Amino acid sequence: MRRLLRWFYLLVNAFAVIALFCCLFTRFVNPNSFAFFELFGLVFPIIFVANIAISIVWIMAKEHKHNFLFSLIPLLLSLPIAGSYFSAKAESNELKKETEIKVISYNVRDFCLNGWKNKNDIKKKIFKYLENEQPDIICFQEFSNDDQEKYNIMQHIKKELGLKHFYHNQTYTKPPHYFMGNLICSRYPIVNCGDMKFQKTGNSAIWVDIKKGNDTIRIYNSHLESYRLSKENKEQISGENVETNKVKQLIHKMFRAMQKRGVQADEIVESMKTCPYPIISCGDFNSPVCSYTYQHILHSNDFKDAFVEAGYGISSTFDWWPHLRLDYILLDSDFSCRNYKKGTEQLSDHFPISCLIDIEKK
Repeated sequence: MRRLLRWFYLLVNAFAVIALFCCLFTRFVNPNSFAFFELFGLVFPIIFVANIAISIVWIMAKEHKHNFLFSLIPLLLSLPIAGSYFSAKAESNELKKETEIKVISYNVRDFCLNGWKNKNDIKKKIFKYLENEQPDIICFQEFSNDDQEKYNIMQHIKKELGLKHFYHNQTYTKPPHYFMGNLICSRYPIVNCGDMKFQKTGNSAIWVDIKKGNDTIRIYNSHLESYRLSKENKEQISGENVETNKVKQLIHKMFRAMQKRGVQADEIVESMKTCPYPIISCGDFNSPVCSYTYQHILHSNDFKDAFVEAGYGISSTFDWWPHLRLDYILLDSDFSCRNYKKGTEQLSDHFPISCLIDIEKK
């Protein structure tokens, strides 16, 4: 019986190690070619902790202690990725410097237009958060605006926060007064702008060049391909009313989204290569830290990740799946940042993120 149990445990160990290696391969394989690995990337923290737990059990065993070595190599190789899920940088109380700008990225999910969160006055509550934060740059994803609404958040941002410069695209419109898309609000003049319309999707990216003093900086605001999970899809993930056909449909839908994000990440990287200015890249990438999408954008441009550089704790930014960080602020390697924060009030399915970025080159 003990021998059978040991072989069973070795089999579990092997599956855990293979799953961890799949997570490691994710960053190197464009999901447009092969999306399978990114499924494991979605649950990387669980797989990483499982390998640690299995190793501890082997070490504590009376016999075969050396079996913990099976997980040791992939665990060591995974440490850089695991480090991107946790940060322990102390908050600075130093006053904001002249060379610093405060940046917020926020997927507001259409401001709860159809009452999906069963909450009232979402726009007012989001504006209250912005008012407390006093940002210089705001990057909204899934922003909606209706000129006929009594509470117009664009006008409040312009008049009361002093962010008078705007650029947005329109991924969905209902003429003549409603649109939905990405929006960038800036305290500083916008001297150039552009729109990246991804093919066969409602997702997009926009960029602006802002002028602060003698410095010109490009801001990207990206909303990459969404999973578009239905209530039925979420039931399959949570284990409610599981049906084989529905699980297959869910995986197919997730693969399609991953494949599109692979193409979109490549397009963004190509756009950034032509940019003559230092870049700050914000957005909802809809991809975890170990994914090709995040890693390709990060490393192709030698960016710093604001959370890794200046965050504290575990920064999950997605309300429905607590361990996932899908929203990012990436900055030019010559810049520095501090006081990365995540908003706490649940006004969307994503939490807002913010940080202070010093644009004075080091």
